[in-house]
Parts: sequence; structure tokens; C-alpha cells
Amino acid sequence: MKKIITVMIATITLLAMVLDVFFLFFYTPQKTTAATASTATPAHTVAKTTAYKDGTYLGTDASYQYGAIQVQITVANGKITQVKTVKYPTDSHHTAAINAQALPVYEKAAVSAQSAHFSNISGATETWHGFQASLKNALSQAG
Repeated sequence: MKKIITVMIATITLLAMVLDVFFLFFYTPQKTTAATASTATPAHTVAKTTAYKDGTYLGTDASYQYGAIQVQITVANGKITQVKTVKYPTDSHHTAAINAQALPVYEKAAVSAQSAHFSNISGATETWHGFQASLKNALSQAG
């Protein structure tokens, strides 16, 4: 009986590891079409009533578990038009892979939300904390 339970646990663990590797490195979500995107409202979008000052603002280095992240924002006509991650850790393959997938999503979410209030990606929470801290600093300079 103990051998059966051990084999079952090992099998489940192996399956979980295989799925994790697949979703981390190989799975890319399908993009929505223009017709679908125009009717859908992102859940993370928050109405922003205060206009930002036009310009380019560089957030401070925000340290987190795997290094530091620094974000730069561009504001035009009182709205965030671009968010760019100018510094992020690439020391390990795992960290680089997570950042390569998560940071572009976070950049788009920040522009869409017009703030630092948006959801994180599962598996990239630490990256989100660093990104959000630097973004908040840049927004405070613009606000």
C-alpha cells in the first residue's frame, strides 16, 4: 500500500512539474481579434480622474527577491501613453524567462489601467511587486 501511494504521489508531482514547465516556457495566450477586443472591458481597468503632467518619468530602482526593476513612463495629454521596463534582472534563465513573459503584460496593463492598480500574473508575483513599486514612484513624479 505504501508503494502505491508513493508511486501516485511521484506521478502527480511529475505531472505538475511538466505542466508548470509547459505553461512557463511554451504556452502563449491567444490574442483577441479587434472585434472581440472592442466589446470586452478589461477587468483590471480603473477609471482615472486626475490627469498626469506630460513628460517622461523614471521610477526608482525597486528591489525584489531576484534583483531590481526600474520603470519609465511617458505621459502625453495627461494620460500614460507608454510604460517601459528599462532595468530588470536576467541573472538566471528562470528569472529571465518569467520577466520576458510578464513585463510586457504588466506594461500594457499599466497603460490600460492608467495607474498602478492592476492584477498580477500567477507565477510572476515578485516581479509584479518590483514593477508596481517603480511604477508608483514614476506616477507620483507625474502626478
